[in-house]
Amino acid sequence: MQEGFIKYIVIIAVILIVVFLSQQAYFRGIGKNIFLQGANVAQDYLTKGSNWAKDSVYPKISGEVQKRGDIIKNEINAEKEKISETIGEKIKSYFSGVADSIFHPGKAKQNQACPPTEPSQMPPSQ
Repeated sequence: MQEGFIKYIVIIAVILIVVFLSQQAYFRGIGKNIFLQGANVAQDYLTKGSNWAKDSVYPKISGEVQKRGDIIKNEINAEKEKISETIGEKIKSYFSGVADSIFHPGKAKQNQACPPTEPSQMPPSQ
């Protein structure tokens, strides 16, 4: 128990000494050199990681995205065709209903969407 306690006190003391010395003008140049060396090492790792991602990950993802994109485009085109057909049928039904009402007034179709209203159901006019 005592060894662990002493070890932590020594670690804290070393950290405090490093912090204190890093604020001194004499050690500022050493700190900059250490920082630049660390930045170079980090840059090397970032470059390697970026190259790995470009070579390994990107081709797999882009191929999958392309496949999914093609599937989505096909589904969208199919839905557009269905909508166009539905709109075409509704327009055809509407105009056939208009033609029927012109050529055969008074006859109601069995599958008419809106049944004619009776005069007693209409609100009184003022």
